[in-house]
Amino acid sequence: MHVKQLLAQKLIPWQAARHLLAAFRYYSGRGGAIAAAFVTAGALFEGAGLLLLVPIIGVITHAEKHALFEEWFLAMGLNAPSIRLALLVSAFAAVLLLRSVILFARDIQLVRLQTGFVEAQRNQVMQMLAMAPWEEVAQLRHARVMNLMGAEMQRMGNSLHFFIQGCVGVAMLIVQIALAFLLAPALAASAFGILLLGGSVVVLGQVRVHGIGTQVVTAGQDLMNSANSFLGGLKTAAAQGAQAFFITEFAKAQRNVLAGQLRFAKRQASGRLIFGVAAGLVGGAIVFIGFTFFQAQSAVLIALVLIFARMSGPALQVQQAAQNFFFGVAGFDAIKELSNDLTCVKVGETKTEKPVRPDGAITFHQVTFRHASGGGVELVDLEIQPGAMVGISGPSGAGKTTLIDLLVGLITPQHGEIRIGGTLLNAASWQRRIAYVQQDGFLFHDSVRRNLLWHAPDTSTDEIMNMLEMLGARAIVERLPQGLDSIIGERGALLSGGERQRLGLARALISKPTLLVLDEATNAIDRAGEAAILDSLAKLSPRPTIVMVTHREEALTFCNQCIYLEAGHVRQQHI
Repeated sequence: MHVKQLLAQKLIPWQAARHLLAAFRYYSGRGGAIAAAFVTAGALFEGAGLLLLVPIIGVITHAEKHALFEEWFLAMGLNAPSIRLALLVSAFAAVLLLRSVILFARDIQLVRLQTGFVEAQRNQVMQMLAMAPWEEVAQLRHARVMNLMGAEMQRMGNSLHFFIQGCVGVAMLIVQIALAFLLAPALAASAFGILLLGGSVVVLGQVRVHGIGTQVVTAGQDLMNSANSFLGGLKTAAAQGAQAFFITEFAKAQRNVLAGQLRFAKRQASGRLIFGVAAGLVGGAIVFIGFTFFQAQSAVLIALVLIFARMSGPALQVQQAAQNFFFGVAGFDAIKELSNDLTCVKVGETKTEKPVRPDGAITFHQVTFRHASGGGVELVDLEIQPGAMVGISGPSGAGKTTLIDLLVGLITPQHGEIRIGGTLLNAASWQRRIAYVQQDGFLFHDSVRRNLLWHAPDTSTDEIMNMLEMLGARAIVERLPQGLDSIIGERGALLSGGERQRLGLARALISKPTLLVLDEATNAIDRAGEAAILDSLAKLSPRPTIVMVTHREEALTFCNQCIYLEAGHVRQQHI
């Protein structure tokens, strides 16, 4: 491998860590400064408590008096051991109390920052998806997004948690080393050198951990994709006795996830083992050297033993935090990768726009949009009057869906222009006036009422029932166990295809749109039921502009304008 490529791979974890920490610093702002102050104060009070142990031990054991504390006692005129001990114990208790209060405030602030940052990242991903061009969103695997919003967000939060714990550990180590320098400079210098060397080894060993984390991200996406495929195709598989295929694929994906997690667990366990052995040997060596070669005072030596013992906890915390941090950074990498794949329009860019309320025709002038696969439409000229009922037909692949996507602003013409009442179409404001009903009649796992009031939450029960009556769906709802409050399953699985389409139409009309788009929205309803629905739509007053994609000739008889597409071109128009 080329030296530059090898160096670039080594730098990837550090770049990823820098990006995550920069985002967290930007989010935390003043709250981060407050948290840092609590962390520092907690470490200082920890050190103060350890420092007070030196004179306490000295007074109790009648050991040699440490020069620093003896000067303080003499300056305050405290000579009696009992008075000194009472003062020292009182100070020690006060320090412990204050430290407990500070640690409580520190932990609450750190958790608030960590969870708030994860929440902000989730909201940012949702905003990116909502505001990105439709053709980019349509290319995303749902499993990738779902895995990112769930497992990877959680791992990113864990990564920040361990980074914060590592910072706490570093702060405590700094204070404890400073305390050791104050008591025994030579011994502290030795301990600091060993700690610096060990820390360098720990930090430099995180490249592999980040690689394991990246592998787990990919395996997690594959696992989620396998689960989605299983649920989506379960009915078909069960009907053909082909469930074993899905089970095998899911088991394979799960093994890959578990293998990555096991590799990381082994690295953690190895790190703890090595650290435990090294900490014991180094601590023992330093105490032995201090007693044998530096003739340290007994009180100081006991205090140093306690300090070094206390240092092993934060040092291990830093070592484990480094591993977990770089392992979890891969989750933030996945967020950045998604962001790079999407061209986002900021929500704020559309807030001041005036809604388009067309009082004239919808016109296409020489509109062209070609997909990378070759499909699409070319040089389309159309004019649709307000309140018209327009039918669009043509063979599969003729460009019907592309034409509809252009009409509702999901995609933008590569050439030509679309105007609404003489005003150039602006998707952000135009889409607020549209109701779009697809063939699958999308419904979510909730009550009928919640599904119908998606766009119009203030609609009364009477209005809902009247709309359902018009669409032949009132009897469907009334026979459900709890009527409008009945749960209809994931994607309306507890209803038939035709029943789902009727509810989708009701939801669209309840929102009182200016433009109603029906993309094969009645093909699961029998012809008599479809005719009744279309007749009701035709009689609406006032009637929205209705654009309907259909393959049924009978449905086109209700339209006062018919458009036939073939190979991306408008071949016929009848008005």
